[in-house]
Amino acid sequence: MTPDLRVHQGLLASDSRGIRVVGASDRFPTPEAERIAVLFGTRPAGVACPLAHFACPVGKQQVAIVQVADRHLAGSSEVSLAFRFLVMSRSLYFHLGDPFAIADCFPPAWNATGTLAELAWPEEVLPPRQVEDVRRTLKHGDSGLLLGGAQALIDGSRIVLERTAPEETTLRSLWLLLPTRSRRNLWPASFAFSNELGFHAVALPYSPGPLHYGSLNEEQVRDYPSSRYELNLQIAAEDGDQAELDRLLDRRTSQETLRLGLSMVVIAFLLAFAYKLLL
Repeated sequence: MTPDLRVHQGLLASDSRGIRVVGASDRFPTPEAERIAVLFGTRPAGVACPLAHFACPVGKQQVAIVQVADRHLAGSSEVSLAFRFLVMSRSLYFHLGDPFAIADCFPPAWNATGTLAELAWPEEVLPPRQVEDVRRTLKHGDSGLLLGGAQALIDGSRIVLERTAPEETTLRSLWLLLPTRSRRNLWPASFAFSNELGFHAVALPYSPGPLHYGSLNEEQVRDYPSSRYELNLQIAAEDGDQAELDRLLDRRTSQETLRLGLSMVVIAFLLAFAYKLLL
């Protein structure tokens, strides 16, 4: 079944006048967008945001992919923190899974106002990830942070990085390395002023202090115990093995594996019960 391909867009501004909608398409979820913009956090003194991306759920049925940047918006003489929202159905996001690639397909018109056009995703999936892209990422990126981060996220941990500016390259690279099924339910932010939205991987402009259980700082991510996924990912990249990379990226999540195991146990129990009834 083809998912709903509509993409609702909205442009919000946060400045001395508060948070307001500058422009939006029809059926744009304005109250939810305003709530998300508030929970993004209050800007710490002296911190700039040239461009960042994040993704988060909008209720139970939709997902928002948001571009955030300091901009002179139409009708304002001061620099605003501008939020460009792309809101799509969860089913569409389920098929795509990469908020950075999705945002790149819809460049923002920061000076737009009023009623904006409703967008639509073309009837196609994102291009498959190539082994050369993974190899290049591990060779030129921070491989210790990326591999440890990918394994930590797969295992159910969360990542908090302290940065003074958006960490676009690291978060994009990390999402490149994650299995397809894992990406569908993980929420990244290359920069945020708070973690009230509960991101799974986020860069914050301050030290968050003691982390909640299951959250890791940068040092802990680098020291994260290596496991099968990251080791096999490295081997596939070094060997140029596209088939092995495809297999790794299509792996089940731990939750799916658990559900499969439980289903098999239930089926075995029902078969045994039916067999006893027939005796």
